[in-house]
Amino acid sequence: MNDKAIDNYYIEHPPKPQFSYLNFAGKKYFYAAAGDSTKPLLFLIHGAPGAWFGYKEFLSDSLLLKKYQIVVPDRAGYNKSGNMVTSIEEQAKILYEIIKHKNPTQVVLFGRSYGAGIAARMAADYPKLIKELIVVSPACDPSTEKFWWFSKPVNTKFARLFLPQYINTASNEKFSHVAELEKLLPSWEKITCAVTILQGGKDWVIETTNGQFVAEALKNAPRRLIYLPENGHLLTMERFDIVKSILLEMK
Repeated sequence: MNDKAIDNYYIEHPPKPQFSYLNFAGKKYFYAAAGDSTKPLLFLIHGAPGAWFGYKEFLSDSLLLKKYQIVVPDRAGYNKSGNMVTSIEEQAKILYEIIKHKNPTQVVLFGRSYGAGIAARMAADYPKLIKELIVVSPACDPSTEKFWWFSKPVNTKFARLFLPQYINTASNEKFSHVAELEKLLPSWEKITCAVTILQGGKDWVIETTNGQFVAEALKNAPRRLIYLPENGHLLTMERFDIVKSILLEMK
């Protein structure tokens, strides 16, 4: 989505968010922000590939903005943010710096697909800051990572010369993801905040058992698993009504 398309979208769906960069460890990380900075922070983490504008509807939703300030970053290597980083631990540190810069009193952390594992690591590492965690279509079980017929061809040196940055970043994440999820395993039991898990029964991108995997991995957190048997991977678009309702009901 280019800048002109973004401008046109927010002409029809105001308000337009503010755009900023955070400098951290010699790199610049981009994020979009909307809403009253005195309200609790809703921090949204995209998947792979992805960008902040995958959550554009959240940033202009009047009911969500009455309840939250909303911040959505471009993860490292995507869209307008720094060099690619495949480490879940390092990505969690980068995103924490953006949250810290906003100086919120409460944080509701939201991660979808590949962003779910990063959100989980943040909830484990910063328990005093994260009030609630929501993971949607969570690609979190290292034993069920899916690979596609095109996964290896697009990861060759020759193919990468002709592919856009976001595809190469996603490919790097794909081939390091199992190892990163295995490193994440000890973190699940460190999460103590309330967790909501959404999993579609017709998800073809990840195994539909991922939602249950997360629920069972959370040994010390109150959690609920919402299973949507007729929905797929893109739950924030397919069932924005349910996602929005969950966010609005949080205290």
